[in-house]
Amino acid sequence: MACLLGFNKGMNYKGFTRINLYMNQVSNIEDVKQIVSENYNGKTEIAYIDGFNDTISIKAQGISEEQINTIKEKLNEKYQFENIENNIMIIEEPGVHVIDLIVDYIKPVIISFVACLVYLTITYRKLGILESLVEPAIKIVIIGALYVSILSICRIPLNEFVVPIGIIIYIMSLLGVTVCLNKKKGEA
Repeated sequence: MACLLGFNKGMNYKGFTRINLYMNQVSNIEDVKQIVSENYNGKTEIAYIDGFNDTISIKAQGISEEQINTIKEKLNEKYQFENIENNIMIIEEPGVHVIDLIVDYIKPVIISFVACLVYLTITYRKLGILESLVEPAIKIVIIGALYVSILSICRIPLNEFVVPIGIIIYIMSLLGVTVCLNKKKGEA
């Protein structure tokens, strides 16, 4: 399913324009949010980026140069900077490919998957190769494929929590398979 629909990437992974604004004073972020929303109606994230509340980061997807200039003018009108170019930094953040998010996890997951299957096969060898190796492998792969399909079908944005949640689901599926095998071993 993920191959057909693709993934919905969150803002940090799609690519965006970051506008860092140094205010020279403690500022009210609500004023900045209002100025940005009046001049740009796309998706934005606006937050302080330091502990002194004098630097604000504006993340915007698909914002044009004209909209940036309008926002700069409005901010300059409101806060009357001496030279706004010294107070503002515009950074184009590139998008990230999905494979780049998971590439560091592929080898450890495969190694642990194989090691767990070897362990299960040795520990539960009396149940037979089908029940101690093939069945657990199929269950774990199906659970992983189900997680990826849910992400794709429901258009859940990929963010910094998707991979750790996937690893937790993987570990829980390993534990579930082990518990099932323990019950079968106890019944046999």
